[in-house]
Amino acid sequence: MDPHPLPADPSANATTHGLTARRPLDAEERERMEVIVASWTSKSMPETPPEEALVASAAIEYVRYLRCVEAEEARLKPGRQQALRDWRERKQHAVRRRAQDLKREPEAVVADLLETAFGIDWMLRHWRHLRARLDAATPWTAQDLLSAMNLLGHEPSPPSDRTSPAGLVWCLTAASFPKLFQPATETPGNPSALDQLRSLLDDQIARLETLRPIVWDDIDAPEAAAVETASMVDTSKDGQLRQRYRREAFRDFHKSLHALDRLRAERSKAHAREAKIMDASRSQHADRPAYVPPTPESRNEPPPGPDSSPDNRRNPQPLNEIRNTPADPSAAPERRTEGRTIERTAPDRTASTPSTGPMDRPTSPPRRPERGPESP
Repeated sequence: MDPHPLPADPSANATTHGLTARRPLDAEERERMEVIVASWTSKSMPETPPEEALVASAAIEYVRYLRCVEAEEARLKPGRQQALRDWRERKQHAVRRRAQDLKREPEAVVADLLETAFGIDWMLRHWRHLRARLDAATPWTAQDLLSAMNLLGHEPSPPSDRTSPAGLVWCLTAASFPKLFQPATETPGNPSALDQLRSLLDDQIARLETLRPIVWDDIDAPEAAAVETASMVDTSKDGQLRQRYRREAFRDFHKSLHALDRLRAERSKAHAREAKIMDASRSQHADRPAYVPPTPESRNEPPPGPDSSPDNRRNPQPLNEIRNTPADPSAAPERRTEGRTIERTAPDRTASTPSTGPMDRPTSPPRRPERGPESP
């Protein structure tokens, strides 16, 4: 063992553990950080130094998060590409194995091939091969006619319906290449039938080319995305460390943004309270006049009452006016009952009270006669 080991490579250490550094690792990252800080500062428009510091902190954490993401993608990109290549090879191998049964059960095999983009690619490759033989002016062989009938999902026999695609291919092939059915004949092929056969093959190729992207988007693309997502999961020790760094950077980034929002909310509340106090003070000063003259007070004069017009009262005459109406001479004199009250309240003192018997007693003792001064 070397007693004096060499120090570790700083670049490797920065690549492995520099994901937690809040300073730029190179000039390119420094430029990116400065651009992001300037852009976020101009858009958020901080009004206080703490807000500026929080904006800069959020930008720095965001740059660190991007650094973690780029490091993880750079590490997993080769594995992702390899996973997609392996998936494509598996799908193509499955299509080739299924196509081996095309001669035995063409209708079922064609239906299975049309369900995937890889099966459609296999069919397009064989249709284009047959079309290229027609362009090269090479007569079809029995194997070519058998392949065309199988690609249409039909048995290699004359179809009963001559208007179907399989029936048209059979008839047009017989007219274009008579020796294929009668080797001893010397009859030349029909050029018009050959052109119709080319057109028929072009229609089949165009139909498959239109169907291929639809099937890919519906069936194969979701499966490819699932394979790619599964390949992005790194269960190694370094992969778990990178994921932890990325989560920490993302959490610190959101923490800075939340702190900035809370600071701005408190500042807006303080401004709202100050504005409310100023509005209340301003309204009080506005309602109060600058100078109010004193009202004259007098004890001899009653306070003024509410104004009322004679039209609003039931009695149109003033309250203090006394009405003196002259007496009507033709009216009967008013009857007076002065004596009745006297007779009821005052007893007759002159009348003598008859004696009722020995039980009568005077109500008051008799008065003694007054005596004069005694003589000596």
